[in-house]
Amino acid sequence: MKNTLLAIKQKNKLQSKRKVTAILTTLVASSILSFNTLAIETNIAIHQGSDSNTQGFSFHVADKVSKSSNFYWGLGYSNLDDVKVEWNDDDLFFKVDTIDAIVSYRYQPKTYNKFMRQLTVEYQAGVSFALTENKFIWPELSEERFFTEKGDVNTLVGVAVHYNTSKNSALNLGFKYQPSFSELDDITSVHLGFTYKFGKQVGY
Repeated sequence: MKNTLLAIKQKNKLQSKRKVTAILTTLVASSILSFNTLAIETNIAIHQGSDSNTQGFSFHVADKVSKSSNFYWGLGYSNLDDVKVEWNDDDLFFKVDTIDAIVSYRYQPKTYNKFMRQLTVEYQAGVSFALTENKFIWPELSEERFFTEKGDVNTLVGVAVHYNTSKNSALNLGFKYQPSFSELDDITSVHLGFTYKFGKQVGY
C-alpha cells in the first residue's frame, strides 16, 4: 500500500509542476492586461489546513467590479499538499490543485480608531475547479477509486481581514472553507498573505 501511495504522489507532483508554471503565467498575463482598466491587485498567501500536515499556497488576482463598487471579482490558483481523508480504516493523503473563481464584498468600518481605520473585512464566495486527479489503486484486485477528478467543481466560502500597510499594499489573514470537495469531504484552511495593488490609489 505504501509503495502504491508513493507512486501516486510522485505522479501528481510531476503533473502539478507543469500546471503551476502554466497557471502562474496566465495569471500574471491577466494582471498586465487589466492594469490599464482598474487597480488590479495581486495576492500571494500561505495556507495551513485543519490537519497539521496539510499546507500549501495560493496566488490570486482581483479587481473591483466597477470603480465605485464594494464588490470584487477574483481569479487564482490554490495548492494544498497532504489533504487527509479517512477511508477503509486507513488515512490517505492527497494533493489538491484548483483554479478559484471568487466574488467578494469588502467593508471598511467607519470609526475614529486609528487602527480600525486600516482594516477592511472581505466576505467571499465562489467555485473551485479541480486540476488534480487523485485515485487509490488496488493492484491485487485491479480496482481503483477516484477521490478527485480533473474538472470537478466545488463551492467555497471565506472571510478575510486586510490590514493596510500603505495605499497600495496590505497584509491579510483569512479563513477558507469548502463544505464538500469531491470525495474528500470538507476542506478547511487559514491563510496569511500579502496584497499589492497596481495603479493609482486613493486608499486600500
